[in-house]
Amino acid sequence: MSEKIVFTGITSFRNHGVEALVVSAIAQLRERLPKATFTVLDREPEFDNSRLSAGEVKFTQDYTIRPLYASKLRNTLTRAVPSLDKYAASARAEIESATAVIASGGDVFASEYGHRSLLTHLQPLKIARKHGVPFFFAAHSIGPFKNDADRKEFLDVAKDSAGITVREAKSFEYLTKQLGLPKSLVTLTADAAFLLSKPEPARLAKLRAYHGFTGARPVIALTPSQAICNWMNSNYEQHFKVWCAVVDMLLRELDAGIIFIPHVQETSPKNDDRVLATAIVRHFNFDPRLQIAGGDYSASEFKGIISQCDMVVAERMHACIAGLSSAVCTVAIGYSVKAEGILSDLFDLEQLQNGLLLPIKDFLDEKIACEKVRRAWQIRDAVKTQLQAKLPEVQQRAGKTFDLIAAALKQGKAKRK
Repeated sequence: MSEKIVFTGITSFRNHGVEALVVSAIAQLRERLPKATFTVLDREPEFDNSRLSAGEVKFTQDYTIRPLYASKLRNTLTRAVPSLDKYAASARAEIESATAVIASGGDVFASEYGHRSLLTHLQPLKIARKHGVPFFFAAHSIGPFKNDADRKEFLDVAKDSAGITVREAKSFEYLTKQLGLPKSLVTLTADAAFLLSKPEPARLAKLRAYHGFTGARPVIALTPSQAICNWMNSNYEQHFKVWCAVVDMLLRELDAGIIFIPHVQETSPKNDDRVLATAIVRHFNFDPRLQIAGGDYSASEFKGIISQCDMVVAERMHACIAGLSSAVCTVAIGYSVKAEGILSDLFDLEQLQNGLLLPIKDFLDEKIACEKVRRAWQIRDAVKTQLQAKLPEVQQRAGKTFDLIAAALKQGKAKRK
């Protein structure tokens, strides 16, 4: 009997961070459970299936995600989260017939995106619990929750999970010390995307030539987020102005080639990074040193492009992880525990303060932003060496999530025989 594994917490592969998580997780589980089949509950199954078309992988519409996501981008959460009884029948059937449910999503169990978002991502896990299907939280940044309602909703479900893995120590400390979950339930691992494969060397060479990486000047990857101001209620015009100042500084001081990585390309212009990247390039009157990797690239191809750069400055976490996992000096512009937590596990406080971690509130100060990026450039070689030394251990931890899930499923199968 083969295992049927259902993934929840997925929006769409239009967010290439989501794609990186799912593709990496399925690849890891295939190695450990070669007969397993996979069902991904998500917002855009037709699109996502076009990115990962495989006989053992099925994409099914999760009807709770679409209205929640659309309303959030309108800055209103007008639609209530459906009750268990109203949950889409097709998605419910997938969960009820699963061997296990894996909650993915990276940072969806938090307060940043609103209470209803949290409830939406907990719904399929409640259905799994109701039908006795084991469920796992896979390599998340969790919390810190900003109110009692969020804490209670999460704990009510988390305490009954088959296991929780977190991708950074800050979340581990939060869950075990502040929320009181037992250490037997929570395991520190690492983000699955640290294991995302890159294209083969021949394809990388083609990408390098296509994007003009001639070696004549340093190349820096930038990943501005079109949505970050919407999520954080920040000033969009100031955000744009600071990015332009950073680009101007890199052009003047380094004569750098800059490649924009639009890591999220949603159908809504409020969450399509190509919109912001194009506006910046337009501001510089289409300077030939600036280009946009705006094609329909896969997460793996984006990682391949980033891996050939001299530095990364990114507001999208999985663009950061593409850089970090390729031993490229990476500046993370963060708004939640995920950036601080993941980078704190890799670098010491001085390195973070020297430019590798830049909270969004600091980034919005033009002088601070330019100085931090400048400092990061100055320590890039030391950062590269440090990452090369640490990556084997980080990748081993990333694989531990799937070791634990596979072991639990095999143990459960043995008990049923």
